[in-house]
Amino acid sequence: MIRVQCEGKRVRNFEEMRNSVGDYYSRVRCPSGDNLTNPIARDLVRVGEATFLADRAFRRGTRLGELTRRLTVSVPVEEPKLWATLADQIADLAGFVSHDRWRFKFTRLKEKYPRNIGIRTPLPDHSINLFSGGLDSLCGAAAAFKRGETPIFVSHSPPGYQRVSTRIEALAQAFGKDSVKPLFFSFIFRVNERASDAGLFPERSRRTRPMLFLSMAGAAALELAVPRVFLNENGVLAVNLPFQPNLTGPQISRHAHPETLRRFETLLRGLWPFDSTPIVQNPLFKHTKAEELRLLGNGLKLAAETISCEYAAQQVASLIGWLKRNNKPFTDVRECGLCVPCLVRRSAMHWIGVREKKHHYVFDARRALNNPKSYLGVPLFDYVVPQVRDLYNFCVRLTRMKPSEFVVSYLSELSLLPGRNEDVCLLSRSVYNTYARFAKQFVEYCKR
Repeated sequence: MIRVQCEGKRVRNFEEMRNSVGDYYSRVRCPSGDNLTNPIARDLVRVGEATFLADRAFRRGTRLGELTRRLTVSVPVEEPKLWATLADQIADLAGFVSHDRWRFKFTRLKEKYPRNIGIRTPLPDHSINLFSGGLDSLCGAAAAFKRGETPIFVSHSPPGYQRVSTRIEALAQAFGKDSVKPLFFSFIFRVNERASDAGLFPERSRRTRPMLFLSMAGAAALELAVPRVFLNENGVLAVNLPFQPNLTGPQISRHAHPETLRRFETLLRGLWPFDSTPIVQNPLFKHTKAEELRLLGNGLKLAAETISCEYAAQQVASLIGWLKRNNKPFTDVRECGLCVPCLVRRSAMHWIGVREKKHHYVFDARRALNNPKSYLGVPLFDYVVPQVRDLYNFCVRLTRMKPSEFVVSYLSELSLLPGRNEDVCLLSRSVYNTYARFAKQFVEYCKR
């Protein structure tokens, strides 16, 4: 049983659901069956899930000094001695993505599983690719086909195995890669929002999501002994500079930050039992989202089928209900249209010329900027409209910035980007160029 504690609050225990009784549900569908065979892979998923559970279990304070929590997590694993040697690395990774202070302890799992690490046949042309069903992961899949790789896709439900495999099959056909046979891992991890303990998962920021999803990708890499792991995200949202000057700490997501990937790569190397050396990278780091779309080539029409919205689940469902009750078009609605991922997506679609259905989005960004009163009374609008204003103002400022001004303005964030052998000046200039191209694209979109 996972045991978590936050300083100043009571201890909580989490148990996997059995017959719909428990706090969370965890399953995986592998290419060879319904279970991971590698115990280290199974443990890695447990650690990722436990971190995510702990993150969501304790709400952050809102006052100065209360945003950062002190969390202790006890995780039952099959290889406690191995994990104990990596406890500090895991805590550092969790701390970087969540801006909290972590401590990890490991106990021996009581349940018995087959112990079959094995040395598998090398798969030199294969790569692990996280696939969320969004536009970036679709472009990442296209990039993998272009590189001549056989991709192994790791998805979390939703979108689920069937939707992912269908979309990848269509993309492969568009690229003339029908002979390539991708493999699929489909993970299911759900928390029980209606657990008997009221308010069991009150924290909504979910800053540890990258740790959860990377653990799934790492598990697939360990299961098949494939050392290349790719998380695909456009450079603007990977670096994720604050669009508002007052945003700091846990208010900023580091879901695809280069340092997040480096820290996970270090952890994966500490777990790696094979002769190869694993790498964890973002191949799209220097692309804007619009530039990514060009990678789709003949598969560009598939872009309109993806979902990027931060609120695509419950909040958009509530909006659809409101539209239906107020006799407004709702059947084609898929995304809110004003969260940052939606805005970045929409400007990219506009720049490349991809047409989406008229009512795909609830809110129109240009209308929200120029006539916000027309949306009075619409749920979620007051919460998301500041995002389009802030992003627009950020982009306007950026179009007027010189590279030196950009570096001075975002020095603290840019200092986190370089790896050991990277030149901070060259990398900062590259990031500036990426953001400058994006800013131009977004401002043009808003003015049309």
